[in-house]
This record gives sequence, structure tokens and C-alpha cells, in this order.
Amino acid sequence: MTYNVVVIGAGPGGVVLACELAKKGISVVIYEKGLYEDLGHDWSDAMELIAFRDAGFEMPVLDGLEWKGTLVKEHRNATGIFEKHAVPRLKICSPGLTSFKEVDFSMITTDRLRLGRLLVDQAVAAGAQIFYRHQGIKLTYKANGRRGPDGVEVNGVIVRDLESGIDATVQADLIVESSGFQSVLRKSLPVFTGLADPFQDSDFALVHREVRGYNQHSQEQGTADIPDHYRYGFHTGYQWTHIHNRDSIDVGAGVKNDPANPDPKDLIEEFISRHPAITDQRIRGGRSLCIVGKPLLNFVSNGFIVIGDAASTSVPTTGCGAGSAMLIGLWAADVAAEAARENRNDIDKLWEINAKFYCDSDRGKSFAALAALRVMLQQLSHHELDFLFSKNLMDAATLQNAVNGIFKPPTLKKMLQSFCGGIANPTILLKLNKAISGAVRIYKHYQKYPRTWDADTFETWEKKANKLMGNLSSPT
Repeated sequence: MTYNVVVIGAGPGGVVLACELAKKGISVVIYEKGLYEDLGHDWSDAMELIAFRDAGFEMPVLDGLEWKGTLVKEHRNATGIFEKHAVPRLKICSPGLTSFKEVDFSMITTDRLRLGRLLVDQAVAAGAQIFYRHQGIKLTYKANGRRGPDGVEVNGVIVRDLESGIDATVQADLIVESSGFQSVLRKSLPVFTGLADPFQDSDFALVHREVRGYNQHSQEQGTADIPDHYRYGFHTGYQWTHIHNRDSIDVGAGVKNDPANPDPKDLIEEFISRHPAITDQRIRGGRSLCIVGKPLLNFVSNGFIVIGDAASTSVPTTGCGAGSAMLIGLWAADVAAEAARENRNDIDKLWEINAKFYCDSDRGKSFAALAALRVMLQQLSHHELDFLFSKNLMDAATLQNAVNGIFKPPTLKKMLQSFCGGIANPTILLKLNKAISGAVRIYKHYQKYPRTWDADTFETWEKKANKLMGNLSSPT
């Protein structure tokens, strides 16, 4: 079996990429280990509006606190992919609920099951093939004697039919991994490529969420404080509620993936017990690890691209990854289509994907800096974070950027304001300064990301990037 492009995993990024390539007449096939009805997750996620706009979706219109449009679900069982309730403004609370800030929120709550099926339907209509119950096992490649990501020539992938257990080698000009954070394909490459390193436990949050029935008009005590909110820094992570429509609400929590932390299920059950407006009716939900670490420093080798969770491109401060995967899938499709027209899939050509993420967009630099900031802030106690909120050292502008996946280095004025606000507690001020300084150093280093592939230049840049990130856990 031979194709121009093989996509492993029907994640949002890979399917969007396949759809765009099929529209351009490039032969592309998707292998997905699950079934059509199981695509996506059994809940609704906050996803970036810009991802849908750039992918050509008919965009909904904001009407007060409701979305209007053909893709909006009028009720929880209706067709459509977008939940009706809008969240143009999000309340971000300190861990102890002692302070809060209201921020603009550039995301829309999206039914992941419905979205997963719709994206595949669009790709198949465009001409892509898809085989369900087929799992990518490992890449096939030839080593060429060079070191680094340029040291292999990927020429195919071994795919297992999960029904029969039979393995087959599928050859292609380009293999794209969109298989999730397990990232089995890139980990099958030699260590010397720099692409095979597994993610660490600290790169994940453990998340539990439930969509429950919701009595919007309940007059019982304790229902007034259920706005759409994030409780930021709560047990090294966050706790949230998102109203979906008039009769359902999403309640969830995520904590750093560490046995020392409480179970997020216990956290949300405690929250639900204090809010009678949330009923015992469990509608949807689930539990999973969520990748929140820094993005891979490189997404490509000769004949190979890795995107989405397999490349750790979620927003580090929220874990929202599907929208980011779609955007990078679109960028990768542009590069892959041009590579197909030029009949080349070498690292020099595919490096343009790295340039789009790290050089042309602020996304890569911001995500790396926010990942660094997350590592540092997870070392603070609830009391210390409450203090930062109360003294406006974590102000609305900073939180708004963070929750939307943006990092802005602080101005001199902002630094002076932080110093004045934190002088009453120099220990916390010192910790905050270390966190922000570390994130700024990483952001500035990522501004120097190599725009074109050169082995020596990238190796030098990569070593410093790893050193800067490693310094975050060293003593002050």
C-alpha cells in the first residue's frame, strides 16, 4: 500500500491536515485505532474560535450570553457542535476564592464527539480514506549516518489491524503522527534524532470532569456563585465550571500528575455537594491525563511530521489542545502540499512547519514561556497565590493572556508595580520574580529559533533551550 501521505490517528490536527491535502488532490489515508462513533471525547471542551475560523467553519454569532448559528446546539441532545451558552467573559478566582478577576475569553465550548465525527466526514467527502481499528505501531526508516533529526529517512509505517492482529507496512512519501500524547511513532525513532524522548509525568495534568444536570432557576442557598469560572492554581492545577445550556453544566478539575495531589474527582464532588443547583443527573464526562508540558523543540524529520498532543502543543495553562492542533494541522497541510508539488519531503522543506509555529506565530514562544511559568507557579501554596491575587500581582491582563495561551514579557512599569505590591512579603516577591524572569528568558530564547534547518545552529539553540528549562527546578 502506497500513498502520498499517511496520517496515524484521527485527532483534530491530523484530520484537518488530511482534509486540506485531499482538497488539493493529494492521496491521503488516515488510520485510526478507534471506531467512528468513539472519535473525540465524551464531553465538550473550550476551543479557540480562531481555529474554526481558519478551518473555514461557518462561525456562530454572539447574542448576549448565547451563540446563534447553524452549528450551535439548541439543547444538549440537538445536532451541532457548539454549546449554546457563551463565555465572552470568564471569572478567574484565586485558589482560596478570596479574590477574582474577569477576563475576555477567546474560546467556544465545543462538543468533542460531534466535532470528531464532523471533521472526519469533511475529510472523507474531500477524498481522504480512513480505516478504523488500525493502529500505527512503528515507523520504518533508513539511518543515513548523520546525527540529530536529519539522521533518518522515514519511508513508511507498520500498521496493525486490531481486528485480525495482522501487521502491514504502508509506504508513503510523508508520515504524519496525530495519535495523541502516547506518541508511539516518534518514540520508535533512534534516540540520536532527538525526537524519541518520552514525555515526563510532570508534563501532564490529571483531569476529571462531569457534565451534570443544572437547575438554572434554583433558589436554594449556595447557587449564586456558579458563574463560568476557573479557580486558578487550585491544588497545582485548576477547577472550573462551564454552563452548557439551560439544563446542563460542566464541572471539572485538573491537578499536576503527582500521587501527592488530591484526586480531581474528589475535588469536584466536594464542589457539587455545596451547590444544590447542580443535580445528581450525570450526563457525560470522563477522566484522562492532559498534556500541559512545553512543546517539542522540533516537529519533523525526513519524511515525518508530528503534531497535536503527540507534539505537546496544548495551551500549558489550561490544557486546551484541540484548537491548537487544528491550527497546526492547517499550517502543516500547507507545507506538506507544497512539498508534494515539489516532490520532496526532506527536513529542509518540512522545517517550515517549525518556522510557522516558532517564528511566524507567537504561539510557540508563548507556550514555551507559559509552560515554564506553570512549573514555577506550581511550587507556590494556596496562601501565596491568594496573596498574589489580592495585591494584583497577578492582574487581569496577565491572567487574560495566560488563559488564552499568550505570554507577554512584563514592562518596566509592571515590574515596578509588582515590586511595590509585593514588598510586604519579600519571600513571595522573590518567588514571583524567579518565575517571571525564567519565563522571560525562555521567551526571548525562543525568539531566536532557527528559521531554516542547519544541524549545528539547531543543536546550539536546542542545548540552551533545554538548559533554561532545566534551571527552573534549581534552587533560587
